[in-house]
Amino acid sequence: MLSGHPPMDPLAERAAPRVYLEDMGCQMNRMDSELVLGKLKKAGFERVPTPGGADVVLYYTCSVREHAEDKVYGRLGALKRLKKDRPDLVIGVMGCMAQNHKDAIFDRAPHVDLVVGTSRFEDVVPLLEEVRHGARVLAVDRKELSFDRDASVRPRKHQAFLTAMRGCNKFCTFCIVPFTQGRERSRPIEDLLAEARILVQDGVVELTILGQRIDTYGLDLRDGTTLAKLLSRLHSELPGLLRLSFITSHPNHMTEELAETIASHPRVSRYLHLPVQSGSDRILQAMNRGYSTDEYRRAVELLRSRVPDLALATDWIVGYPGETDEDFGASCRLLAEIGYQNSFVFKYSPREGTKAAALEDSVPRAVKEARNERLLTLQDEISASLRSRYRGQRVRVLVEGPSKRDASRLTGRTHTNLIVHFEGPDSLIGREALVLVEESTPLCLIGKREPEDSYSA
Repeated sequence: MLSGHPPMDPLAERAAPRVYLEDMGCQMNRMDSELVLGKLKKAGFERVPTPGGADVVLYYTCSVREHAEDKVYGRLGALKRLKKDRPDLVIGVMGCMAQNHKDAIFDRAPHVDLVVGTSRFEDVVPLLEEVRHGARVLAVDRKELSFDRDASVRPRKHQAFLTAMRGCNKFCTFCIVPFTQGRERSRPIEDLLAEARILVQDGVVELTILGQRIDTYGLDLRDGTTLAKLLSRLHSELPGLLRLSFITSHPNHMTEELAETIASHPRVSRYLHLPVQSGSDRILQAMNRGYSTDEYRRAVELLRSRVPDLALATDWIVGYPGETDEDFGASCRLLAEIGYQNSFVFKYSPREGTKAAALEDSVPRAVKEARNERLLTLQDEISASLRSRYRGQRVRVLVEGPSKRDASRLTGRTHTNLIVHFEGPDSLIGREALVLVEESTPLCLIGKREPEDSYSA
């Protein structure tokens, strides 16, 4: 806690204090934001859609890329005038960026009142009380989380995240996550099953299990717990779940047990996010990824031999220090060889505190941008080709809701995570529908609803 901040009382005269919360970054941040909103809801807060209508403004932040942090500082800068006009407005920064930069955020944005790290976000209500009594609050110490969750606080009624583990033991040279999230800690299977049961009772039919390296789930418990065992129990004990998925996997931990579990449990998603980062063995070694491209290929071969309909997505980093045209060319070739359904491409940016930050950021920005664009173009070509093969086929879709681009249509996803748009009644939301694909784009499939008795696949 930092003293000397002028007293403020945003909650004193309002029966329902209002909070604006924006979450940024990964799915784990979205899950943590749900936990924060659950705590605030229990304390009587009402969520509002804009900062201007709020008594408390919170940003749940990411620190993986420089762009993500710049975005937060941009948001904070835009609040300066609002804070000047309303000194009682409370502004808080939470999550990885808070854990990484700590009180340096106060130095750069003096109008911020609250900085909360990755182990203290569940204490948001008492921390706001400290601010209310005149303190500027810094809470970045390590603490065990309770995962006390309000199951009703989530963006979509039929979908939910389930955090199975936190932290990472893998210290890749470019990654700040082990420093912001700490070492790997797995939650017991029984705790996860209990939470999942509550979610299913509240209407959830699609569950995504979260972890920084989710396929290492259970190793730290040292009791035989594995991700495969968790998936198997969720699948067998919660028949109301129509789909189970997990993110993010690491190539070193693709076991035969996990591949067989995916293959033998039909409601486990056939879409797997398996980051490769580079197609160059030299760069992979420099990144401390712990595998070669041949070892990555073997992991893919294992999965595809057991799950032939598996679709793969991956992450790439372009412009890592020392990356040559030859290294980048190897990434282009690997992308084409594997035939990913999706690629997420990032331009390297140094993260203070990581090993790579001590290296010269030697690849010019223009070269990074050109390589980024080249990989995306290659992926678009592959994606368009993959999706075009579905024209004339019937696919089963888990319906998510109205299309964002055309509210007259519904949108959903196949078991391989392909986005499908079609016309149908809102009563299908949260259920499966059969769709005949008529058109395809690099991003989605478009079709018409078919009667269930026409399904023969």
